[in-house]
Amino acid sequence: MKTRAGSLVMVAVLCSLGAASLVGWIGLASAAGYPDKPLSMIVAFAPGGGTDVAARVIAEYVKSHLGQSIAVENKPGAGGQIGFTALAKARPDGYTIGFLNVPSILLIKMLRPEATYKMEDFTPIANIQLDPVMLTVKPDSPFKTMKEFVDYAKQNPGKLNVAGDGPQTNNHLQAVIMEKGLAIKVNFVSYNGSGPAITALLGGQVDAAVPSLSPAVPHVEAGRMRALALFDTERFPGLSSVPTIQEATGVAVPSIGASMRGIAVPKGVPEERVKVLEEAFAKLVKDPKFIAKAKEMAVPIKYLDSKQFQGFLTSAEKELAGYADLLKK
Repeated sequence: MKTRAGSLVMVAVLCSLGAASLVGWIGLASAAGYPDKPLSMIVAFAPGGGTDVAARVIAEYVKSHLGQSIAVENKPGAGGQIGFTALAKARPDGYTIGFLNVPSILLIKMLRPEATYKMEDFTPIANIQLDPVMLTVKPDSPFKTMKEFVDYAKQNPGKLNVAGDGPQTNNHLQAVIMEKGLAIKVNFVSYNGSGPAITALLGGQVDAAVPSLSPAVPHVEAGRMRALALFDTERFPGLSSVPTIQEATGVAVPSIGASMRGIAVPKGVPEERVKVLEEAFAKLVKDPKFIAKAKEMAVPIKYLDSKQFQGFLTSAEKELAGYADLLKK
């Protein structure tokens, strides 16, 4: 009798919990033990570029806060469209995360009707990095200063070949904003990331390149490239001899081509798993070892939590509307 009575009491208790409690139990079950296997991180650009450099540093140091390793998976092509689409269509189980590169991911959606992803297909986790663009040349280039570069470009419109991520990426945008601001014309040559663009410059295939800061710094420090200007309002502490574009030219060229790089997951990942990821990346940006490594690798940190990152994405889309036409063919 006691066993039967106890069973009836248990049933009554479970029923009294109601649907709301059961939903909570389901949520806890989805978070319990997560993650229990390695994750993959989609990077929409080639190895050696700014996003790839940041991704590998982040993956190495976030694993101690997440409890699992993260494998970087490069999916370059079409200025990031291939990788962004792959992330949007990934299984929403929390085991595939990836980078959202702003403004590239927004520009593609604005300029390419065939793009199949929507910004609503992503759940932002956190922004980690802000990476401005530089204009660089080889050490044996005849251009020793940005002024010399600009003067030649004005006298020879369209003759200088400038490599960068593209087409229709943040680097491409920065190049066309530079053209407009400085009243020059160059021939932009698209590559699948700053890494390949740098390789093209080092190989003498182009006259200059506009890579992101982080992959360019090691080459500048080693003397393999000369940086003529940084598209930012302040000099980068690690390369304090490189002038800002305004210092170098006297013109305040907007630095809207700087790349904000944040982590996101496909829409539909259980909220409890999203929270696990949010907490891990919040801890990462406070990790002294990560901060030191990021500084060493010239990975500028710019942390935004999930709500701040979502707000930035919304405002950036509005701001970019005034520049997108510059990239239309």
